Amino acid sequence: MPRTVLACPASFVRSILSPAAWRRLLARIRLRRRVRASGLVDAEWYRREYPEVAEQGLDPVRDFLANVRSRLPNPDFAPDEYASANHDVKASGMPPAVHYVLHGMREDRPTSFLETAARPFPDGAVELRREFAAAPAIRRRTAVFASFSGDGRIKDAVLHYLRGLREVVDDVVFVANNPVFPDEVAKLDGLVRLAVFRNHGGYDFGSYKIGWNEAKTLGLLDPAVCDELVVCNDSCYGPVFPFAEMFAEMERRDADRPAEERTDFWGTSSMRLCGRFAVQSFFYAFRRRVLDGPELGRWFEELVPPHDRGLVVVRCESVLTDILVRAGYRADSFVPFSFFERVRITPTKRPLSLLRDWRMPLVKAKALAGDSLEDLDDARAFLRSANPELAALVPPAPPRRERPFETSRRARERHSAAMDGTAAALAAARAAGRPVRILFLALAADPFPGGEAFSALRGDPAFRVSAAVVPDLRIADPKRRGAAAREAREALAARFPDAEVRLAEADDCGEFPDLAADADIVAYGTAENASDFRYDPHWAVGRAFLPVLLFDRRAAGPYPLEKEFARQNYAYFRKVVFADREAFDLYAKHSIRKGENAVLAEDGAAAAAMAP
Repeated sequence: MPRTVLACPASFVRSILSPAAWRRLLARIRLRRRVRASGLVDAEWYRREYPEVAEQGLDPVRDFLANVRSRLPNPDFAPDEYASANHDVKASGMPPAVHYVLHGMREDRPTSFLETAARPFPDGAVELRREFAAAPAIRRRTAVFASFSGDGRIKDAVLHYLRGLREVVDDVVFVANNPVFPDEVAKLDGLVRLAVFRNHGGYDFGSYKIGWNEAKTLGLLDPAVCDELVVCNDSCYGPVFPFAEMFAEMERRDADRPAEERTDFWGTSSMRLCGRFAVQSFFYAFRRRVLDGPELGRWFEELVPPHDRGLVVVRCESVLTDILVRAGYRADSFVPFSFFERVRITPTKRPLSLLRDWRMPLVKAKALAGDSLEDLDDARAFLRSANPELAALVPPAPPRRERPFETSRRARERHSAAMDGTAAALAAARAAGRPVRILFLALAADPFPGGEAFSALRGDPAFRVSAAVVPDLRIADPKRRGAAAREAREALAARFPDAEVRLAEADDCGEFPDLAADADIVAYGTAENASDFRYDPHWAVGRAFLPVLLFDRRAAGPYPLEKEFARQNYAYFRKVVFADREAFDLYAKHSIRKGENAVLAEDGAAAAAMAP
């Protein structure tokens, strides 16, 4: 009997035996091992939640990876919420759970907006601004240094960095995103020209903006005293090697180039961010040609620093380099861009290679805390041999948490308890005859998302409603943005002549500190909007009001039927205020699952449950 021979196309055989196919297979195996070791998939819970997995005898980890975009790995991790709390996750293209296992766990990323509540600073720490003696313009460089300390103290590692920085710059403007104990400030005498301690909430770029404005006011950027502006922060330990070596190398490269090809701005490292070449923002050096041009000053003038760590990369770091390059300025980095192209990963995740092969003067703090693709012990050993004084200031790596997403679970439990207490307090206030105070937020007068609900509630003595217009960041020019906000306020005031309609006034870092000071409920349009106020949940965590989302623009289309939503919202307000347990349970459920503090009408079932 003749044998049957199954013919396989040669191209198919080549494809499954190709190096690329083997790399993909090994990557899948490594990912499966990482997910299993992380404890992200709760096997028992997963089998109960998806019974077909148990019925078919499937491996929960394998099944989850096969359905990674549609299934939850455990009851305490919501992928959509993780992506919302870390805005660069979406840009990465990875499924949120995969990003969390590969990066988020090492970087101690929040898995929920509820984890981002501001930590209270210690009693006795104050905000202040203090000037020190100016230095002569010998090196003709000025520096802006951004810092953060949650305990009101100036760390010894920061002082070490500043001493090294002063070897290559004349004056330092030191801006800390925190209050400080007054007796700490004397440590900066002889190291900085100006120290500003202020809880502005705008991360490093908020400090950069303040430092830029202060340096200009003090004349530290004038051509007579400054040829180069250094902008850096304390996310790194350094200098491991003298900064002078790095500056000398950058000057040597320019000496070998024609004048028209010399560098206008540079940093320690560069990479591809959001599809664009970018100099990494923990260390910039802007030379005179950039300082003389209008672009950098305009950037700082129009910058509203994000109050979300993930947005720093998306809105600032990846944008600034692109703006300057498009304007014709030439960029470079001490560790060449080719290093990133070779390793295809954030350069700072290779601390040992950078220190050993490039004599990089800085090492990222989070790399030494475990966010590294190289052996951590080897990197720390090299640091001890290269700079024992600095190595002694670096704290040991924190122990790895076995189930880090439990932090989110505990945060949610605390938040639910806080919401419960707020709702109960509102019910008690109503019982005592006090009307419920509701603030409606708006970006523009028409359409006003809460218009119908605003009208309905104004006629009910159980409520006292007001509105506030928040600036629209889609308008780039600050003057036009302010004018548009004023016009919107006037239009709303004309539409509701007997109502309180005010303009939300932001400080120079985009904060609205007192906007909802007298509100029991804040009603906003959507978490996806163009305002730095953003109306998102992390702003509301720990506040004394209930945030209420009027509609989900992503699910319901641009502008849902306002009358229908007004009816649902009106009923929901009444149920929450009068402490209806069933409505409150629904509120808590949807706030936790979707990463919002309140979603009133995201689908038919929720809308039906909230109906009167």
